[in-house]
Amino acid sequence: MALEIQEIPDGHVIEEPGAYRCSMAAYHSQDICPGPSVSSTGLRKLALQSPWAFWKTWDGNPDRYPEKEPSPSLILGRAAHALILGDEVFDEHFIYVPDDAPPRPTATQVAAFERTGKWSDSAAPRAEFWDAFDARAEGRHLLTADQSEKIVYMAESLAANPQCVELLRSDLIEISMIWQDAPTGIWVKSRPDCLPTNGADVSDLKTIAPKGADFRLAVQRATTDHGYYIQMALALMGAEEVLGATAADCALVFLQTTEPYECAPLFIDQDTLYLGRVLIRHALDTMARCLETGDWPGIGVDPVTYALPPSMSGRLYELQAAGELPKLED
Repeated sequence: MALEIQEIPDGHVIEEPGAYRCSMAAYHSQDICPGPSVSSTGLRKLALQSPWAFWKTWDGNPDRYPEKEPSPSLILGRAAHALILGDEVFDEHFIYVPDDAPPRPTATQVAAFERTGKWSDSAAPRAEFWDAFDARAEGRHLLTADQSEKIVYMAESLAANPQCVELLRSDLIEISMIWQDAPTGIWVKSRPDCLPTNGADVSDLKTIAPKGADFRLAVQRATTDHGYYIQMALALMGAEEVLGATAADCALVFLQTTEPYECAPLFIDQDTLYLGRVLIRHALDTMARCLETGDWPGIGVDPVTYALPPSMSGRLYELQAAGELPKLED
């Protein structure tokens, strides 16, 4: 795939649709586009949750909820991406906590220091180490020895799976495709992990800590629950809009963050990708309407009627017909 990719610094506003190299922070910022913009994360909230869920976390809303500190699992996933895909300069975003790092000063030791202005003999070496380490680590995420070990195991597992390696083999890692939706004027952003340069599919690496023993079932559930099929449908739309490419297949590569660190590809069928596009269209139309009206409804606006799943209600009726459950008088 031959294309022109423009490299842009933080704070740059794009002037036209295209393919860009930029930092993750710039990509997610509203400042990168000349008008309201939305990425896969926002579209999935609009399509699968509610306009309110999107509005209260969208950086175009000055009254959005405060941004949360990333969880250890999110930091682990980002670090794995940085090392395995090279999508970010690892040393600029992450730093290892040495195995022999002393404990941080205790709350009691800190309180004593604040009273006297002097560390105790036992706390002084701890404070000296962590003051120096925190100065070096400023702005970076801390990786524990356990997290570092997990990343090594994850990389080994991926390297042992030729199909997964092939799906993630590309010279175009984390390219931002940005275009303007014609019906609404909203700017749309897509940043799949890998665009094809070797005839492979558009692909994305996902890290997962499955709850159950069935890894195959876990990755399918994750794809449904998190709307990953919408994310990949958007990537294909971006390839069409920005690169002029014919829609291709796409795949997710799931990498387990817990033992036994399984790695498996998951291909998304065309019917599901079509429905992903339908939900994207719905999400963009919803966002445009809410921007115009200023009304961002939550899921509580429309009442919900609950019914037992057909399999369960059918089984109960069978038991009733067999006399194992009582029949109630009308």
